[in-house]
Amino acid sequence: MNNKHNFNEVISKYLQNLMCNTEKRYGKESSEYKALYYQYVKTDAELMEMREHNDKHYEAIVDCEQKGLRYIERLYKRQATIDLTTACSAHCRYCLRQNYESISLNQEDENAIMEYLAKDEYLKEILITGGDPLLVVDKLIHVMERIINEAPNIRIIRIGTRVPVQNPEQLDKKLLEFFNNNNKKVFFEIALQINHKIELQSETQRCIRELQRVGVCIYAQNVLLKNVNSSMETLIELYDALRYEHIETHYLFHPVPISRTAQFRMPLDEFLNFARLLTSSGEIPGRSKPMFSLMTDIGKCTLYEGTLRKTNVKEYVDVKTAYRLEERLKWNPQYKLPASARIADDGTLIVRYMDGI
Repeated sequence: MNNKHNFNEVISKYLQNLMCNTEKRYGKESSEYKALYYQYVKTDAELMEMREHNDKHYEAIVDCEQKGLRYIERLYKRQATIDLTTACSAHCRYCLRQNYESISLNQEDENAIMEYLAKDEYLKEILITGGDPLLVVDKLIHVMERIINEAPNIRIIRIGTRVPVQNPEQLDKKLLEFFNNNNKKVFFEIALQINHKIELQSETQRCIRELQRVGVCIYAQNVLLKNVNSSMETLIELYDALRYEHIETHYLFHPVPISRTAQFRMPLDEFLNFARLLTSSGEIPGRSKPMFSLMTDIGKCTLYEGTLRKTNVKEYVDVKTAYRLEERLKWNPQYKLPASARIADDGTLIVRYMDGI
């Protein structure tokens, strides 16, 4: 997989129109306009910079050489991830997957993936992502049909998408019909990233309700981004709006430390202060509170007392997790511990993480 993925600036017509209308209504200095502008409009330096390599933030491929598997990752016991496409309606500047190679899933890849899914005693759910799977609906439906028919151990199919907020008109009626006809066979979930209330326009709301009507559970994963949603007022408005749309709250992430994202990243102390204020102030209902989390080199880690530990390098912290290498090797024998991680005295994994200072 040495095919380079070109991560140029891409902004859908829908988002361009929304930015234009938001500027007219609220002004360029408004939080509403900045929330859209800073997510998608690249700086001149970003546009001119050429990326010479495609390093991923983490590696979790599954036994590629022996099984002929591509485009499937495994960090967790019960869930695997299938990468279906590289295409998106718009390119988020802070995207974790901007360094991934272009994806070309063929019949041989599908066959290998289905065989792997069906035979794994631990697997119960699949996350289909990319790119945005809702841009390749025929392929998405085909893969989901195969999972339902060939891997009965899979109880939940999750789909990561931003189509409802980036281009809601792209929601395909064929996909809604598929969900409606198959929601008794498996449970469908959609992971929808919404970072600011301004993204919940009427077109997006209609899109969400159509999905909910055919039995799809929608949950939100958000990123706490400077200049986009980094104020208590903005976060309270966002989580209120999500609750009123019957969207479950899930993770609120600290921005991943990848190239060209420093402008979005705040110090972890500031991130934790938002966690205290948002979850322990009574400002939002308990059902709306997200889990404040990091995406580390070894997987997601929700922050609790004692999770973060100081190091002798001020730019980094150590993250104490409950992951165990010997357990992970049971479901992904080819997994290799990254250089940033080590095994603690109690057998759990500690991973180094770059602060946002």
